[in-house]
Amino acid sequence: MRKQLDFLLGSHRRAALIRQVLSLLIVVFLSQLVLQWFQNGLDGTLVFNFTFIWHTEKFLLSMLVLLVPALFLWGLTGNVKITNVLFLLGIFLVGFSTYEKMKQRGEPLYPADLTMIGEIDFLLEMLSPRTLFGFVILAAGAIIFLVWLFRRERKMESVKLDTRVRLVLLVLTSGAMVYLSTFQEEGNMLKKAYDRTAYWIPYSQQMNYYNNGFVAGFLYNVPSSPMEEPNAFREEGMVQLIEKYQEKADAMNETRAREKIEANVIYIMNESFADPLVLKEYTGEWNPIPFTHSLGEQQWSGKMLSQGYGGGTANIEFEALTGFSMEPFAPTISTPFTQFLPKAEHIPSVVSRLKEEGHDAAAIHPYDTSMYKRRDNYANLGFDAFYYDETMSNTDRIENNPYISDHAAYQEVISRLEETDAFDFIHLVTMQNHTPYSGKYDAPPTYSETGFLDEKVNQYLQDLAHSDDALRTLYEDLETLEEPTVVVFWGDHWPSVFGEKVLENNGEETLHLTPTLIFSNQAAASKEMAVTSPIYFFNEVLQMMDSKVSPFEAFLLELQEAVPAFEKGMYYSTKEEQFVNRRSELSTEAQKLLEEYDWIMYDTTTGDKITLENKFFSVYE
Repeated sequence: MRKQLDFLLGSHRRAALIRQVLSLLIVVFLSQLVLQWFQNGLDGTLVFNFTFIWHTEKFLLSMLVLLVPALFLWGLTGNVKITNVLFLLGIFLVGFSTYEKMKQRGEPLYPADLTMIGEIDFLLEMLSPRTLFGFVILAAGAIIFLVWLFRRERKMESVKLDTRVRLVLLVLTSGAMVYLSTFQEEGNMLKKAYDRTAYWIPYSQQMNYYNNGFVAGFLYNVPSSPMEEPNAFREEGMVQLIEKYQEKADAMNETRAREKIEANVIYIMNESFADPLVLKEYTGEWNPIPFTHSLGEQQWSGKMLSQGYGGGTANIEFEALTGFSMEPFAPTISTPFTQFLPKAEHIPSVVSRLKEEGHDAAAIHPYDTSMYKRRDNYANLGFDAFYYDETMSNTDRIENNPYISDHAAYQEVISRLEETDAFDFIHLVTMQNHTPYSGKYDAPPTYSETGFLDEKVNQYLQDLAHSDDALRTLYEDLETLEEPTVVVFWGDHWPSVFGEKVLENNGEETLHLTPTLIFSNQAAASKEMAVTSPIYFFNEVLQMMDSKVSPFEAFLLELQEAVPAFEKGMYYSTKEEQFVNRRSELSTEAQKLLEEYDWIMYDTTTGDKITLENKFFSVYE
């Protein structure tokens, strides 16, 4: 009788465990559908086609991938019901995040974005009031349900995993997750399985996720080496390239009047600063940035090609500070500030270049320090000091705007200039014009003034007016400063507040170009820079100051003549006098220079750093 009872109990346990495994598989299946639903803009037809018609094999592979963290969670909790609920909630949160990011920035969620989890308050501020309200209600409901479920399961004698089984699950799934993190490394079996049917699109992660599914696209962007070794790369060739541009730098320097930059240099990357007058929809007569336009006619001005629309601030900042474009990096590198720069041994930059000449270097960002790991990155780049919202002396806001104003940020710059005896390099990243825009100001411009009915758009335009006024005040303050000072001012990207229709109506190029000014408090001079990239900013400063160049800067001068502006999928062709989509559409000379750029960046970020050993980034041997 005892044996029969044990057999029945064992059978009951096995049947219960089978049901639990099946429930977990169903949850993983539903989770994959949820991710695809969010990734496809809540389009159920696309999800059905992806799952059952177009990409069934990839769908099943992605289910296998999702099963790994699901089993890990089961091993952690021991209870399949709690596991299923927690996993579905996590998947919903990830799916919602990629949906919102696609709406606001036109790009999906990347692994590097998970570092922003500590900035939950800032992320919630970017949601519309209606979306935020719905999110809060759902989150509250989820918490209440979880508390009820935990209490219920504690009271019930449901079949749970044995402790030894849980330990085995945790060990195996931990190893599996480590293996998943090597997705981009050569020989990865999962990558090979995906390669059977996947159509990877390195230059467009939006299409990459669309074609291969959220899970495959996410894995494709798992951090890896910054660059792949360029074709035909060899150390001897690298040394020859360095010698070639050392000779060119020496020749250029014979005609340069100054040994070094004897002036303060100020970089101002103004959040979401753009010129709305270029939009077809802007029909009003009110100009929110009259001083910017006026100053552009008197000093150096042009348009900067921005990598992003609605975002990408840290990448533009990286390009401006290092002279390294995002274009040559491996497709998996979406944000250097979070993926490799904090741990990089030495990345040459404008900071190290000017400190070599005796400048003090300070960074200012009127927000907290954790965004894009700026505290670590600024220290690694060589800044002597970093001033942020809690350490700045000037922190005024305008009306209901939650962010420190541009005027206050510029006053902080003036304060730093007055405190030091040496020349300064100050890098400022502003916050005033950051989303959200609703309710910032009590009396924003009206439809008759702008041609826009959307209150959020008009709030943003009022932001611009305040920025323009702050720039005028900064210019006047610098005019009274005895020390010679050069300012590089640019907008990092257009805001996404204008929406997709405006983007389609005006074209990708229009909403990827932002105003750029380079001005000095010395004798005024005008120059039309047309279109440019952030990697060329420091070369423009060197030219304005008639200062000597390093071999790297000599190379950038040649590259700028051949390709004045470029990002992934957008290259300005001097031959065609328009943007083209691929390197292969550029002139032979331009393609050759970009290949040399690949060599330089690979050696410096990933290779043996022959460039650093040979002082390629220094004027002084």
